[in-house]
Amino acid sequence: MMSQNNPLEAPSHSPTPSLTMVRSLPQGVDELSAMGPLELFQSQLEHGLTEAKVDGMKRLSVVAYALGTEATLSSLIPYLTNVAMKQPPHEDEVLLTLAAQLQLMVPNLLSSNTQVLPLLPILERLSTMEETVVRDEAVKAVNHISPHIDDFTQLTSMAKRLVAADWFTAKVSAAGMCPTLFKVTQEDDLRFLYRDLCQDDTPMVRRAAAMHLGEFFSQLSFDKVQELQPILEHLCGDEQDSVRLLAVASMAQIGPKFSPDWTTQALLPLVKQGSTDLSWRVRHNLAKAFSDVALSLNLNENYPSQKSLIMACFVALLQDQEGEVRAGAVGHLAKMVHWGGATLFTSHLQALLPALADDVVVDVRSKCALALMDSSEGGTLPDPIIVKAFTPLLENFLQDEYAEVQLHVLNNLSRISHLLNQMSGVVSNIISMSKAQNWRVRQGVAELLPHLAEARGMDFFSTVLQEPAWMALMLDSVADVRLACVAGVAKLCNVAGDDWIVQSLLPQHIKIYDHSANSYLMRITILQGHAQMA
Repeated sequence: MMSQNNPLEAPSHSPTPSLTMVRSLPQGVDELSAMGPLELFQSQLEHGLTEAKVDGMKRLSVVAYALGTEATLSSLIPYLTNVAMKQPPHEDEVLLTLAAQLQLMVPNLLSSNTQVLPLLPILERLSTMEETVVRDEAVKAVNHISPHIDDFTQLTSMAKRLVAADWFTAKVSAAGMCPTLFKVTQEDDLRFLYRDLCQDDTPMVRRAAAMHLGEFFSQLSFDKVQELQPILEHLCGDEQDSVRLLAVASMAQIGPKFSPDWTTQALLPLVKQGSTDLSWRVRHNLAKAFSDVALSLNLNENYPSQKSLIMACFVALLQDQEGEVRAGAVGHLAKMVHWGGATLFTSHLQALLPALADDVVVDVRSKCALALMDSSEGGTLPDPIIVKAFTPLLENFLQDEYAEVQLHVLNNLSRISHLLNQMSGVVSNIISMSKAQNWRVRQGVAELLPHLAEARGMDFFSTVLQEPAWMALMLDSVADVRLACVAGVAKLCNVAGDDWIVQSLLPQHIKIYDHSANSYLMRITILQGHAQMA
């Protein structure tokens, strides 16, 4: 944060003085005391050790704020330009830090067009470097400073030079800049430059263009998108699967602002194509973004056949032969249930749930368990469907050999606590799990018991749950399990009423307290439970 009173104050997170800086300076104490910030910075940066150079570059923003705007523009920026243009170039770590530090100067130190423009040559040079992380940071810096530049010609010219470069590195950087530059300038030349990048002969360039395709298209008007629609289709059908997988996922950003008439004509065939792509990586990437893609199509009740087709594509991904694809798709199961409603759930998804719940891949079962609990909320599915379709699956999940799967159900079962009186098998499993070896499972059971009391009644709780489950967990050897019981005392009091608490619960607590002379932890637990009753 910068000081509101002094806009040229150095960042508060600036690095502290280090031994590296002291050791890297050959000057004596008297010479150092007479040197200014820029001379100290130059002296350290011209030292032979990479560690010293990086340490000095981390203090670039501090030096700039110490110099002030005028001296930074007249002395520091020209020096940094020489540093960036040096051949052979400085170490990658130095250039990476340079790109990151330049962003800290804008807009607090350098804010106007004439002040920010001198940074462009430096960042343009860094965006052509071989090292990926240096280029990525340079692109991030250009995107950060470009909204503060009014001279759109300079921005467009830079993009043209990068796109026309012989080597792919500059073109890859241009692909990352074009969406922000177009948003700032609205120059049509950038549309044509981006089209050229999408059709470049080098797969790395096309991959970079596909990565930012959704962001770029989201800046365009409808007529401009129609002009570039063939580019989207070309990238979704590219010979390289690394390009296709990014292009199909970009549809999540392209569709939201356009009408369903256009999205069903332009995007729906691409979704269908991606869901059956020969490369599992493409199917996987589409599966990981499927609900966002479906929502971006803007389909309503007037497009039932199209919604059914989208759901069929989703079903294909849920049944994919690759476990990673199924896991990616099942992570969007709950959102697709809410998107499609009860009708499409019963016609397309319900029959698949037993296979997903019994999948050999643990990640699929785990995500499916969580998705069922998320699907039960929001009122999309009526209670009879939840009870009929989910009860046998929840019983299987609670008996799963992996605690992660069990916990996804236990930690979220309170969402459907009003239905537990219709799920006897689920309740039986919960009771047996109060003695599970994994303490997190016991903790989940402890958190759920008050909800069971609410769903099944206090008679059931007193006869079935109180002694074997509740009191046993209250005396558990793990503190978090005991605290889970303590946290549930307040809800239990609301459900049971004062009479039951006085007649049934307090005598048990007093008995435990009296027999815990050798365990102060148990006495503390009882006292904490009493505090929750107040």
